[in-house]
Amino acid sequence: MLKTVIDTTTGLNEALIPFYAERDGKYYLQIEGVREHPDVLNLVNAYESVKADREKVRAERDQYKARSESLPDDFDPEKWSKLKDGKADEAAVIKVRQQLEAERDDWKGKYESAIETARKNAIERDLVQQLTAAGVTDEGLMAGAIAVLSRHVAIGEDGVPHFETDMGPKAIDAYVREWAAGKGKGYVDPGRGGGAKGGNGGGAPVTKETFATMGDKERIELFRTDPETFKRLAAA
Repeated sequence: MLKTVIDTTTGLNEALIPFYAERDGKYYLQIEGVREHPDVLNLVNAYESVKADREKVRAERDQYKARSESLPDDFDPEKWSKLKDGKADEAAVIKVRQQLEAERDDWKGKYESAIETARKNAIERDLVQQLTAAGVTDEGLMAGAIAVLSRHVAIGEDGVPHFETDMGPKAIDAYVREWAAGKGKGYVDPGRGGGAKGGNGGGAPVTKETFATMGDKERIELFRTDPETFKRLAAA
């Protein structure tokens, strides 16, 4: 049987020597169609299969490596698996919801506080300024007018203060002018066109319920005759 690789051609039949080629100190049998030999073919197929598998593994490795590099440092495979399967962590969901609700309540509180601060500023600045311009100069009457009118002052979405009326929002200056010329005439300094009227001459004590049903004229009269009761009930 012929050997495919020999160390030397010494002792080899001279007729076979031409079929061997020397390479790196050894002699290799030159066989035509060697890849078609069953043993060689099986070996080649096995090598090609291993080579293909190796390339596939390398490609998958590179793919997973690229994905892993794009993940955040705190990535949790278990949580991701639950989310992927539609099984959200109930405790985590509750925690996130509580955090969002807390943030919402915090911002709501800040917003309401800012609105109330703006409303107080409008009363202390704009309302007093317009009442003064309308002729309400007496300190006590000013306090009474503020007590009567301030509850109707509101802040619009644009941040501008106004009076809430049955006909909709109305600018503070326009509302005060109309009020001072009509229902609030009794608060205006007589020298500016108004005038004080006499007291109520006594009568039953005014209760919170009675005060709530009083009109502006009756409240003005109460303020003139019993300012302490007026201030107490107006602040209630």
